[in-house]
Amino acid sequence: MLKSILATAVLTLPILSFFTLAGAQQGTSQPIKTTTRKCGAYTVQLRQNGFEDPQDTASLILNGVTLASVGDTMVSLDFCRDVTGDGVPEAMLAQFSGGAHCCFTHTLYSLSNPPRRILHVFSADTDTLLPQQLNGSGPLELLGGDWRFAYAYDLPFADSPALWRIYSNIGGQYVDNSRAYPGVLLRDVGQPAAAARPGQALYDYASLLAAGQPGRAQTYLDGLPALYRNWLTNYGPDIRQDLSDYGMRDWPTRAGAAPDAPRTGIGGSFSGPGQAEYLAVVGQGGMAALRLYRPQSGGIVAGDALDTRPQPAQAYFGTDFQGLKWWPAFTVRRATGRDDAVIHDSTSGSVKYPVYRLSATSGTVLKDDALSAAATLIAHLEALAQHVSSGYMQQPRTAAQRAEIARRIDVAVSRVQPVLALSDFKFDPRTLGNFTVSAMGMPSDGADTAQVVAPVTFGLVATNQDSEYVSGERYTLTVDLKKGAGGWSVTSWGLEKRLGEPYAE
Repeated sequence: MLKSILATAVLTLPILSFFTLAGAQQGTSQPIKTTTRKCGAYTVQLRQNGFEDPQDTASLILNGVTLASVGDTMVSLDFCRDVTGDGVPEAMLAQFSGGAHCCFTHTLYSLSNPPRRILHVFSADTDTLLPQQLNGSGPLELLGGDWRFAYAYDLPFADSPALWRIYSNIGGQYVDNSRAYPGVLLRDVGQPAAAARPGQALYDYASLLAAGQPGRAQTYLDGLPALYRNWLTNYGPDIRQDLSDYGMRDWPTRAGAAPDAPRTGIGGSFSGPGQAEYLAVVGQGGMAALRLYRPQSGGIVAGDALDTRPQPAQAYFGTDFQGLKWWPAFTVRRATGRDDAVIHDSTSGSVKYPVYRLSATSGTVLKDDALSAAATLIAHLEALAQHVSSGYMQQPRTAAQRAEIARRIDVAVSRVQPVLALSDFKFDPRTLGNFTVSAMGMPSDGADTAQVVAPVTFGLVATNQDSEYVSGERYTLTVDLKKGAGGWSVTSWGLEKRLGEPYAE
């Protein structure tokens, strides 16, 4: 898996001497080492002192003036060469934050006057981006790793695979263009019988899906040893959802958004069967807008804003969405072959999951719809769990705050109480501390009856619960629905344990 380019990060870092390590342990500052190298008309200056303060810096200097610089625990000049083919060299500056294997950031400057930044990317555990010619001519591509599966599905980091991430020079910027190179994605895919580790099985299976080979992926899955096959079947819906936006993250940039604008989204065939589209929330100018991005005439175009919200100052658009209470969550295939989008919205204080039906230019929130009815049930259960778990936060609370939590729990219980009678799975709703959905699907989507299934993590608070983090186990939530005179409603629902873990005995 990426054997040809991704070495273990710690093996490529400069080796620190005994004296440097001893000095760090004793708290003594180390001398700053300054080195320079010519790159075109520029001088690249590295000021380094290992893991000490101040930060190391890499600077681009022209005629004695520093025109650009980066700083981190460690820095390096990865290469100086013309990768765009315009006759002007580029300098790749790398930053390392100093963890055991993470994290790296890469910034590529075209050394014009002034220098022009044409790539700035957080590379996680990828220590270098390698230039390669994948098109036979023109600008070189930059090959790195996609770490969306780091620690995923109960894997340790040592067994976490990195998919390929391929950057192309499009419109003067290097952007993620991985979907354009399915042959590269399949370079290291092996045979199922040769998968000696869970991470290798995940890499092969996910690479086949990312390359648009679902049939081959299923054949590969069927040929795996039972342990790995059951594990990937268990997490199959999660894997497919997590891969939905593969290679699409830079589509807003290609459509005109600022390269540094934060974004998060999901991929799917939203406007019609067979389409490849990206539904994303992108933050710019203090606002976050939900738009559909799609290919058109060889480029990417952005649709009109479907919704716009103020962007919280500290909102994080990464995997845990800290501070961001509104984002595209799930892609759900309907009977027509097109996908609907389920949006996570907790801006009101309770979780809601509105369902969007999209066209190329607009979107509608579905009201009387089977998926919408099931998503409402899921939202009520998730909101209840969040309110219950919040009562176990360790920070001190006033009597008024405790009363408000109790009130919210009462309201949440009143919302789920009517549907509890529709399930044979019994529990005290006031002890529900974890209800987290990771994907949604519709195996049945008829005119009058439907079924929605979702892998969820379900957990009840322990008798000695002392934090808001409530452990849980994976279940399959099955929701049966029927359309009557009053519209779609839930007729029954249940939870059944999902089986299959990568290191099961």
